[in-house]
Amino acid sequence: GQLFVLIGPGGAGKNAIMHIALEQVDNLRQLATATTRPRRDGEVEGQHHLFVSLETFQDMLQNGQLLEHEEVTPGRFYGIPRASVEDNLNAGRNLIADIDVNGARVLRSTYPDDATLIFITVPGQTADDMLNVLRQRMTERNSEGPQVIQQRLDRARDVELPFLTQADYVIVNDDITQAVADLIEIITRHTSPVEEAG
Repeated sequence: GQLFVLIGPGGAGKNAIMHIALEQVDNLRQLATATTRPRRDGEVEGQHHLFVSLETFQDMLQNGQLLEHEEVTPGRFYGIPRASVEDNLNAGRNLIADIDVNGARVLRSTYPDDATLIFITVPGQTADDMLNVLRQRMTERNSEGPQVIQQRLDRARDVELPFLTQADYVIVNDDITQAVADLIEIITRHTSPVEEAG
């Protein structure tokens, strides 16, 4: 199996693109990361995440079951369970995940032959242009206050946008239909059987 890792700033549309691709591509499933946050409406245990208590998460950490973890907001932890990745890849199943920059680095170094890093961003000639588009999108979405939006923009400027040059592919989400088509083309390129020369 192959592992497709979507990285990019908050507000770029990674989740939306990933979920449409999951509906359209056979033999592609979401990598279920472990999290201590509560389950949201519509989320399925084991499909979207492994929803665990803080105690369980700490046990997983101490037992070496997590490839990587991060406290994203105070008291809310996310981690990549080693078994979730290896069991699927060994069974020939392709995985897709929306992972932060640190997780992407760990997956690339742990599975160099199996991980493809795809950076999802917004239109813009410069980082400032992109940050303005992100601010506009997050403000229009109206799901977070100004302080959270600023934190996400600071993270985009300092952590995520600089990682763009390390990704295997960059998709500019100016039009979601085109962005999904670009993603599916990349997945197909990496999962189609290579024809043997005669």
